[in-house]
Amino acid sequence: MKLEFWLDYLSPLCYKQHLALESLLKKFKFNDLEILYRSYEMLPLFEPKPDCTFHDVLSKHHVISIEEAQMMFHDIPQDLRPVKVKDAHRLSHLAKKTEKAFEYNSHLFHAYYEGKLDISKHEHLIEIATEAGLSESQVKDVLSSTKYADAVELNRENALVKGIFEVPHIRIDGKYRLSGFHDEEQLLEALILSSAKFSKTDYCEGENCARKKTR
Repeated sequence: MKLEFWLDYLSPLCYKQHLALESLLKKFKFNDLEILYRSYEMLPLFEPKPDCTFHDVLSKHHVISIEEAQMMFHDIPQDLRPVKVKDAHRLSHLAKKTEKAFEYNSHLFHAYYEGKLDISKHEHLIEIATEAGLSESQVKDVLSSTKYADAVELNRENALVKGIFEVPHIRIDGKYRLSGFHDEEQLLEALILSSAKFSKTDYCEGENCARKKTR
């Protein structure tokens, strides 16, 4: 079963969604569950100004007023400021390549939203990535270049083609979609429904009918 997760590190809802996913995976074991992280920058080429707030960013992404954003996202820590996340996204593709994506994203979200680290700074990204199990030399190589920049942009373009315009967004096995935040119970229900398969029988049950043809 494949779970695709489109996210941006500037989205508090993506942080909450990842917390729900982390909690679920601690409680349940899912055989053959593959988690694929997809980059989705809410505001590509974002350059934060000194007075920029999370509510400014979220109002633009969700196309709502500042007042509505303040009501919807009232629990954002006052001392947390939006920063550039392009490099954080680029490193996520290195983490994916080295099969450390879950660990990297967990460490990054916790470092930013709980540790209040500036994840636009390379020294913090190096610390976070290496703690998640990535090679320090590979991390530095990515940060000193433009590696994976195209992959970040392509992820977002592919999302738009698929009709994904907001994050968080989860798609399971390419068919079951969860747009917006979904709690642990809702995630579990979606995974169970996605793993259920219709078995053909000789009997009719409601609209599910697959009788053998008579000769």
